[in-house]
Amino acid sequence: MDTEVKKGNLLDEKMRFFQDMLIQMVSRVEEAIYQAQHAFRNHDVELAKRVMANDYFIDQLQEMIENDGVRLLISEAPYGHYMRHIIAGIKIVSSLERMGDHAAHLARMAVSEELEKCVPFVEQIAEMALLGASMTRSAVEAFMDVKAEKAIEVAAMDDRMDDARARINAQLFAVQATSPRETERLFNLFYLAKEMERLGDHVTTICRWIVYMDKGQRPKLNLPRTGVPTQV
Repeated sequence: MDTEVKKGNLLDEKMRFFQDMLIQMVSRVEEAIYQAQHAFRNHDVELAKRVMANDYFIDQLQEMIENDGVRLLISEAPYGHYMRHIIAGIKIVSSLERMGDHAAHLARMAVSEELEKCVPFVEQIAEMALLGASMTRSAVEAFMDVKAEKAIEVAAMDDRMDDARARINAQLFAVQATSPRETERLFNLFYLAKEMERLGDHVTTICRWIVYMDKGQRPKLNLPRTGVPTQV
């Protein structure tokens, strides 16, 4: 009996370490998004460079978490909620890594002097990034509490991201480009809006895995304008 208790305590410690690394990665991604939008909005080249450099550490955390998760699955033979947490964690870091990439690309565009001529679009794209960061923070709260209901609420926020991208696209398509350079500038804005919208998609994917952690089921969340999750 004592051996079983010790084994259980050791697994709990390893799971806490696994979760702490996940939370650290989420925090880095959230900070990267906040900093990237600030650099993009204010043409802060030095801050943009720090965001791009930080992406390396986000990538390293992904690899560490995935490796640790695989080791736990192989060496500990976890069961029930332990296994669900590990599987969900391994899946979640893939979405987080992509979100870090989007933040780094937004920061990279802060060095473009061309975008200084597109202040209204820059402001709207920066607001999309802020929404993405807010969704990320809410998602990690749902993850820490393992609350499926909270995760479903967070995923519903993606509608606001979709609407924001649709508004920006409509405005971009209404602009008549008068030169190849302006066409390229409009394309860059279109692509950035797409990447910010993807932040919401990635958070929604994370929320699906949080529901799986809590309920053992992975529903489709935030289907177009239905608001009703369905089982897969």
